Amino acid sequence: MRPQPRTSEVVDAILRYLHSHPDAADTVDGICEWWLPRHWRVDAQCVEAALLRMQAQGLVRRRENADHHVVYLRAKMPSVSVSGK
Repeated sequence: MRPQPRTSEVVDAILRYLHSHPDAADTVDGICEWWLPRHWRVDAQCVEAALLRMQAQGLVRRRENADHHVVYLRAKMPSVSVSGK
């Protein structure tokens, strides 16, 4: 059995997933199941640590739905204005 990946590896995997699926939003359990490589066995605490790190860096945001489920999604990127100069 493969050892649990480091938090930085989980962050990288989540970023790759969000790059391919920019509108994705899911719970920690859903991220464990669907966003990470199939052969990984990652516990929810490791994914939560990765998401907290990413949230602090402005890469993801946390949203609580009306049914009180917490989902994580890609943070909105600041719009860049292009001047005509």
